[in-house]
Amino acid sequence: MYLPACGPDETRVGFSIPVPPPWAEEIQQARIRYRDDYAEMIPTHITIIGPTAVKFQELPAITVHLDIICDLTPPFTVVLDGTGTFRPISDVSFIKLGEGYEQCAALQARANKGVLARPMRFPYHPHVTLAHGVPASQLDIAEKEFANLFARFKVDTLWLYLHDPDGVWRKYCKFELRGR
Repeated sequence: MYLPACGPDETRVGFSIPVPPPWAEEIQQARIRYRDDYAEMIPTHITIIGPTAVKFQELPAITVHLDIICDLTPPFTVVLDGTGTFRPISDVSFIKLGEGYEQCAALQARANKGVLARPMRFPYHPHVTLAHGVPASQLDIAEKEFANLFARFKVDTLWLYLHDPDGVWRKYCKFELRGR
């Protein structure tokens, strides 16, 4: 996982869709089995805004920015269906979105403006990480074990996370999709 450098008056934030039970626990336990170093530090999610260094004093403006976006965005359905990989560019295996891809991409485009505007390292591709930074054999196992996963859930909540000094991503602020 890429983590941007932080100064003494900064923190890292991430904005994401939580994957609900029972799939979140199933995926997290699999990540632990694959010996993914981040498995216990990162809740199972679909990233909208990845790790971003911000000044602590910007957090109120960030929450207002995200609240406005969520106020205008109606709830939508996500379907997790099948697996993929970012190899050879990045050692990541993931679960693909069969539905909800466009809505996630639209959220990301709206969120990556103003106070959160940052250049992207890679084109945005919504997914749920299965394994990251593990040997190729574990990436292959992850892709095979979850190839037939099918999960459908309603997205009506997103979270802004803070990256604590202990390396754990913790919930900071909840946002409801209201679609006004």
